[in-house]
Amino acid sequence: MIKNILFDLDGTLVDSAPGIINGLKIALEKFGYDIPDYGTLRKCVGPPFTYSFPNYLHIKDEDFDGAVAAYRYYYDKENGLFNADVFEGVEGLLQALVKRGYNLIVCTSKPEPTARKLLDGLGISNYFTDICGATMDAKIDTKAEVIDLCFERAPWMIKDETILIGDTKFDCDGANEKEIDCLGITWGFGDKEDLVEHGAIQVLDEPGEVLDYIEAN
Repeated sequence: MIKNILFDLDGTLVDSAPGIINGLKIALEKFGYDIPDYGTLRKCVGPPFTYSFPNYLHIKDEDFDGAVAAYRYYYDKENGLFNADVFEGVEGLLQALVKRGYNLIVCTSKPEPTARKLLDGLGISNYFTDICGATMDAKIDTKAEVIDLCFERAPWMIKDETILIGDTKFDCDGANEKEIDCLGITWGFGDKEDLVEHGAIQVLDEPGEVLDYIEAN
């Protein structure tokens, strides 16, 4: 029986692509890299930069720290993070889940201070008992590591009663590593086939379907 729901942030709760992609372009231009196509940039919304910068953007090791700093200056200091919106239907889903007594926690590879600032600014942080994210020094970085953090802060949670909701294969992989189910959703930035291939227990298309699934399980 599901009692605890861990929510991915980028691509699941929030359409944060505009702000993230602008920040990526700024970082790439500063270090003289070509700007890739939109599809490639979109793949960078969600996974940690330790994965997306070398694998999708082909940023060299020697430029990594500087590129991250350039991105974060725009995104955090210049408030590029607020170029984002809550996905349609998501706030209604959160309201319904809280009303029914489920425990909701944000589980994101976005740095935790940034995640808190974004969710406060969008007015939906109050639905969650905690917001768990990566550390600025990347000591906690992957989805599996953030899942560990969620359980560390809420040690009363039981894995069999906990599910992760996310839009990418990285969510599935992290959940599988930590032996909890991952419910895939398609309104974000991931690929349905990837979600299935990486072990999503089910893939749903609308927030209302998520409520029905959780209530039935």
